[in-house]
Amino acid sequence: MPAIRSSRGSRSGQAGGYFGAQLYDVRRITLNGRIFSTDIAEAKAKRRAIQQALPLFPMPVTMRYVDDDGQVYLIYCQVMDFKMPIARFQGKSIFKIELEASDPVIYDDTAGSALSATILQALPGGVQFTDTTPLFDSFYFSAGQTDVTVTNTSGIASFPIITIPGAINNPVFTNRTTGESFRLAGYSVGADAVTIINMGERTVTLNGGNAFAYAPSDVNWWALVPGNNRIEFSSGGGSDGTQATMTWRPGYWGI
Repeated sequence: MPAIRSSRGSRSGQAGGYFGAQLYDVRRITLNGRIFSTDIAEAKAKRRAIQQALPLFPMPVTMRYVDDDGQVYLIYCQVMDFKMPIARFQGKSIFKIELEASDPVIYDDTAGSALSATILQALPGGVQFTDTTPLFDSFYFSAGQTDVTVTNTSGIASFPIITIPGAINNPVFTNRTTGESFRLAGYSVGADAVTIINMGERTVTLNGGNAFAYAPSDVNWWALVPGNNRIEFSSGGGSDGTQATMTWRPGYWGI
């Protein structure tokens, strides 16, 4: 479990104290290990490989952990410290890596990839005409499409990533289960665009570039709560693409 950050204090003029909000702090991880080889050149190559595998911000370190029961987990970290002194016998090196995860959640990677769902744009129900002649004698009744149910199987909230391929105007994504809504305002892109909304990191990108300015200050960067979530997708353009892809991972506070 990560450390718990507490708001607390002593009661002025009274016995005892009080507690306010409690939140999980960043997750700090220490890895101790060693490399060994009877071939000095191979040992040196392993030293260099470890150092090259530890990039600095903004590149994250993805730590993948395989448990004894076969479960696989991911933690996204940054390098805080790395020590690997040169020993007298250069075929052996002891190292210590200090990592810190600003997101303290441990994510499930047993499936080998994030879970995903296709989110279709909301469609109105009612009478749908398929004939434009004056008689209007060809029609059917449609129930419409209002939202899509996405299930978060873990016991904690999970922030999704939403990808919209193609043309879109002022998209709106609403979690009907929580009543929270996210939108982009004054946003209009063409068929060659790829828009990515990362609810956890609170970023918006257009073809890899920063498009955060289109997110109004009052939007909700919502999460998928445990259980079923009813997600609605709408936009301001009739010629928009009809779907988006949502990805997320179940998460845990501890394993």
